[in-house]
Amino acid sequence: MDFLAEGARDAFHLLLSGDAEVYHAIFVSLLCSVTAVGLAALVGIPYGTWLGLERRVLGSVQVLLLRLGMFIPTVVLGLLVYAFLSRRGLFGSMDLIYTKQAIVIGEFLLALPILGTFAHAAAQERGPRVAETVRTLGAGRWQVLRAVISENRLVLMGAGLAAFARCLTELGISINVGGTFRMKTETLPTKIATELSGGDFARAVACGVVLMLVAMVPGFIAFGMTRGKRS
Repeated sequence: MDFLAEGARDAFHLLLSGDAEVYHAIFVSLLCSVTAVGLAALVGIPYGTWLGLERRVLGSVQVLLLRLGMFIPTVVLGLLVYAFLSRRGLFGSMDLIYTKQAIVIGEFLLALPILGTFAHAAAQERGPRVAETVRTLGAGRWQVLRAVISENRLVLMGAGLAAFARCLTELGISINVGGTFRMKTETLPTKIATELSGGDFARAVACGVVLMLVAMVPGFIAFGMTRGKRS
């Protein structure tokens, strides 16, 4: 097991030495994940909250689709996005394949059902009480929606952190639609895969340690949020 200790030492060396490839992979991973989760939050949170408050025809079907969406393998999402963005795909003329934008699109589809499902569950649990209160004050539909989202903000922030960690560590999407282009679209997970396939096991372990350290940040933030709420 000495290679793990060696990988940990190499990880800190890579960070302290300012390794350009590693820092660029960190940058791409963070940029794509933050952008994808931000866009997914703009769509998924209002949509999930609306589903939790309104009793609509086919509403249960929409909820089921959201929940099933959380369990789609990332490699399948990557294949679907590739099918649409490749040269023979519907949006092939936009030249998005093997770009950061393609990764963002795939990770958006990964984060959307997570945020939508959490927003729906939170709205069902606490939404009716909040909605009834603000309606008695003369609030309209959009004001009710904003009030419920505000009331559930801690839960939704936790969902956003979970979605961010999921996007940050995924491999199937980034490798299928982003490729493994160094200093361009390579993320930390794809860098681990390329270093391992190239036979540089120690560097792959080092990048894995770096990814684990970065991915732990949302966990610490979520822990701090819940601890602050209890106190």
